[in-house]
Amino acid sequence: MHNKSATKLVKLCLILLAVISSSVQAEFYDSRVKKWEFYLAPQITNAKVLQFENGAEANIEKDSSIGFGVGYNLNSHIELVLEFGSNNSNYTSTVAPGEDPPDPVQLPVTSSGSLYTSSINFGFTFNFMTTPFTPYVTANAGSTYIDSGVFTGNVGTGCWYYPYWGYVCGPVAQTYTTTEFSYGAALGLRYDFNRKLYMKGEARKSYIDMRNSNTPDFDTFRFIFGFMF
Repeated sequence: MHNKSATKLVKLCLILLAVISSSVQAEFYDSRVKKWEFYLAPQITNAKVLQFENGAEANIEKDSSIGFGVGYNLNSHIELVLEFGSNNSNYTSTVAPGEDPPDPVQLPVTSSGSLYTSSINFGFTFNFMTTPFTPYVTANAGSTYIDSGVFTGNVGTGCWYYPYWGYVCGPVAQTYTTTEFSYGAALGLRYDFNRKLYMKGEARKSYIDMRNSNTPDFDTFRFIFGFMF
């Protein structure tokens, strides 16, 4: 009788431990559910050559930048994201002659410049598992503002606050700018350290629907550090 009572007690304890363990795991695994996130995303974008009309091209150098974003987890699998980013890249351009047909005497001209971009994107992320470590895929779409750094020949007015003189306005050379539709997708891995902190690593392919050019694709590698609240 004593052995039977001890055996029943051991079985009951094992069952209670299994229930408690599974509930703790479920609570941790579902730590993303209905939580907001904020993150910083250092990134590296590979070099890219853009082709334009009449043989003109721009060779954009490899560069690094940082973005940030906010997200909301509908459940352990689905997250909606709004993210922002900006970048300054150096480039070398080849300017083709403007005549049609081109003048064989007039040769292409090579120059260098700085390209500024800023973007806002809406994203949809799907986490394959509910566990702290999970692979995921992301699709995003938005708009990208581009300042080519190429002067238009027009002059506008800009104003600044200086430390000693205060509010000062003066002439500013205008550059060619545009805002284009952009979109992309990413594949990555996520790890939740606890119910607050997490980290991601991903490879992303981004596209910008530019006029007078092939649709360029950019390869970007991002390391994301964020917290949930």
